[in-house]
Amino acid sequence: MKISSYQMFWLVNISSIIVMSYLPIHLALEQSRQDGWISILLGALIMMAITWVTLRVCKQNKDKTLITFITDLLGTMLGKILVTVYFLLWFMQMVMIVKGMAEFQNLVMLHNTPMIVILLCMMFLVAYAVYKEGITAISRCAEIIGPFLTFMFYTQLFLNPQDMDVKRILPIYADSGWLHILEGTLYSFNYMVDPSILLMLFFFAENQQTAARAILWGTATSLLWGVLATLVLLFVTGPHIAVHLVVPIYSLTKYISILQFVQNIDAFFIPLWLLGAFIKLSVCLFILSYGLSEWTGFKNWKLIACLITFVWLAYVIYSTYHIRISYTFKSLILNGVLYPFVYLVIPLILWMVGSIRKGRKASSFE
Repeated sequence: MKISSYQMFWLVNISSIIVMSYLPIHLALEQSRQDGWISILLGALIMMAITWVTLRVCKQNKDKTLITFITDLLGTMLGKILVTVYFLLWFMQMVMIVKGMAEFQNLVMLHNTPMIVILLCMMFLVAYAVYKEGITAISRCAEIIGPFLTFMFYTQLFLNPQDMDVKRILPIYADSGWLHILEGTLYSFNYMVDPSILLMLFFFAENQQTAARAILWGTATSLLWGVLATLVLLFVTGPHIAVHLVVPIYSLTKYISILQFVQNIDAFFIPLWLLGAFIKLSVCLFILSYGLSEWTGFKNWKLIACLITFVWLAYVIYSTYHIRISYTFKSLILNGVLYPFVYLVIPLILWMVGSIRKGRKASSFE
């Protein structure tokens, strides 16, 4: 299974922009109000740096997946423990996204539809795509969906200029101060993109040199959209309304009205958002099932994907869920310790160990 750099761009772009559209903006606005765009901008710069570090690790171990090279570099026992942390992270991301997707559909479209029906439909579609062709099918879907989704998400930001007022983000910094701005960054940047998926996806790239550039561009495109979306949201609604919106970007589409003719574009936004969520969930399920296959030595990763889907469904059904899910993700341990450890500390350790080993090999040949 190999994917082109073009497909890699859309996989990363869609996966990032879907997560970016739901949780980070809301978390940043809660802490820094009209300076939420500064929090998002700082978080975007941090995530670009983390993505670059992750790609350095991937290039050092370009012929191996995460499960293989982490055990080679850190030893079997420690490597398998750290890989388990990544598995739990990807699984919890799947739970968070599918819950958000189901609640979103139930809120805006299918008011009287039981939640279990929405979950079953989406999970069956995700499991079928992964079981049928794995990352090949997912990447082909991404390269078709991606251009429409990105064009729609960027276009919607500029369809209501008559409602925008730059003064709504004023005064800059004075009301919030750096403490609240940095708090907004701390709570939001961990949910902007997920660079850890690259540690598995990079192995499947056809041309890994061009794939690295595609990943950086895909990440940058989604993060730029997040900064612009936060600014436009503040221009249109102001901080006091924006902070109370459950799904801020969807709510932004409801304000669009050009000459009372271009209206209700949420009819285009909703299906594209759901297709994007399908891509993100499929990527997570694939890397989790393929990783578990390598971790356990059981080669039938498709069967593992089916088993994970049943566990995933059971966990979602029986876990506690609140409509304002942002409050669940405000733990300082989660945001200040776990995510930085998984996203930055482990890749830095792997990069350092890999560089030392590479230097020793080079010196031994001299």
